[in-house]
Amino acid sequence: MISRIFLLPGFGENSTMYDPLLPYLGDYEVIHVDYRKVLPQISLFNIHGIEVVKKIIQHYRILPEDKLIGHSTGGYFAFLIREIQQNEICMIGGFSDTNAKIVHFTPYPFITPFLSITGLIKSPLTKNYMLSKVKGRDVEKPLMEVMGHFKDFSNEDLFKLSWILTYDEKPISVLPNPLRIHAKDDRVVRKPDEPFVEVKGGHFPIDLDLENVVKAMQDFLMRK
Repeated sequence: MISRIFLLPGFGENSTMYDPLLPYLGDYEVIHVDYRKVLPQISLFNIHGIEVVKKIIQHYRILPEDKLIGHSTGGYFAFLIREIQQNEICMIGGFSDTNAKIVHFTPYPFITPFLSITGLIKSPLTKNYMLSKVKGRDVEKPLMEVMGHFKDFSNEDLFKLSWILTYDEKPISVLPNPLRIHAKDDRVVRKPDEPFVEVKGGHFPIDLDLENVVKAMQDFLMRK
């Protein structure tokens, strides 16, 4: 039986963000997770990450023996799935504490959900402002690509994601620390308090330091 590996993207990202990594995934059956398949099922009165990942597990029929790779928000969702059924996961630029680890672009975190539900987060003005807050020309290209994908999401779906990233409660975990890969110059997500593998580049190390990301994942990918 071919082992399966699920790829969970970050906020506003799509499957293309994992393209550089695909040649290194060997003979795994690769399945891309698309949040648009499940977010419409989430009530506006019950927006929690744990509810989203329950829908993801159900929709994609994720089994405990499946592996998960999550970038940024995808790392958080992978962490929550692991809490439910103990999957082996790799978090790249991810987090397990939304309140402490996410760097908001304004002093008022509620601004992002507001920009999302109104659609203003898709505007050139907002994109330029967000770009000005993430230093490093090497980060500009992948960040602009991600923000360009905002148009593919409904305002309501972006609102639900941004609400989770702003107000979700930190899960209490008793499981061992998973594989965490974090870039030294990440200005979107702060460094984990838990042990992690440090790579170079900003928030998008798959684009900026692929060699060391793959090296850090070697044992993770070999275990089947």
